[in-house]
Amino acid sequence: MDALTKAKNDCNLSNTPFVHRRGRYFAKSFGISFGGGQVHPANFSQSKVDGAAWNKFRDTPEVEKLARWVDYLLKCHYPHVHSLYSNVLADLCKIDPKLERNFSGCCFAASTLNFERAVSVPHRDSKNLICGECAVHSEGYFDYKRGGHLILWDLKLAVEFPPGCTAIFPSALLRHSNATIQADETRYSMTFFSASGLFRWRHNNYMSDKDFLAGASREQRAQWKEHRDNLWKTGLELLKGL
Repeated sequence: MDALTKAKNDCNLSNTPFVHRRGRYFAKSFGISFGGGQVHPANFSQSKVDGAAWNKFRDTPEVEKLARWVDYLLKCHYPHVHSLYSNVLADLCKIDPKLERNFSGCCFAASTLNFERAVSVPHRDSKNLICGECAVHSEGYFDYKRGGHLILWDLKLAVEFPPGCTAIFPSALLRHSNATIQADETRYSMTFFSASGLFRWRHNNYMSDKDFLAGASREQRAQWKEHRDNLWKTGLELLKGL
């Protein structure tokens, strides 16, 4: 996607790839999140340059179309998950006007742009909703028969992942990575996700677990614990199809 190449050039990034737990490549996140020391849901902080680059990128017709397509895929295959994501995001933005969603036609709260040689090492995205889904869109110039595969370690699967394709899977539940690409090739990706903290905040009537439990009655604490203990059942229901 040419828009991803332009976004990388527009962002205020150094010439040395950034090393993080997912791999050795540039990555920038945008949208709404909650976790990592935040006291309430908020948009990812950005420099003036990066914020301007993101606004330019997301307003391009091809990116807006991709966001709507990802939303449509989730709604088709996991309608209950789509409803949960859509309703929680709408409620959060309604209660806090300072929150700015990435796309009006997409239920995911946040996105990450992964640049140039986006080949991740095995990992789980533990801060995402474990019974939810994330979407990954692949782009670039690489031989997808020789590399760039999506590897789902728990399922013992290596799936060809050509440029222009989108995958939806539970990234917090399944350990995943990419196969390497050739030295002269490039691979970009764009991920769509919603942090699990956003759902806890909404379930607690717009407060953290700590604050909710501090002011909860004995009955409320018991109901809260029962809900948490049975999240696996809730997750199974969410992942059912039509």
